[in-house]
Amino acid sequence: MAMSVLLRSFPRLLARTRLPSGSSARSKFYVREPLHDKPDWLKVGLTLGTSAVLWFYLIKQHNEDVLEYKRRNGLE
Repeated sequence: MAMSVLLRSFPRLLARTRLPSGSSARSKFYVREPLHDKPDWLKVGLTLGTSAVLWFYLIKQHNEDVLEYKRRNGLE
């Protein structure tokens, strides 16, 4: 019974979708060019600072993991 219902609705799934007309398909978002001559120094500072902190943490964690590996395997 359920199979016949599925087979009856199958052609509707394959039907072509209707594209909106040109007038109603305009973007809802306004995109403007970024200002390259005036960078946002707060964002630049936060981005570089975050990157530096993450690299510091990554290297610190790696060194701790290497020491733990050496301790567990009797290499130290």
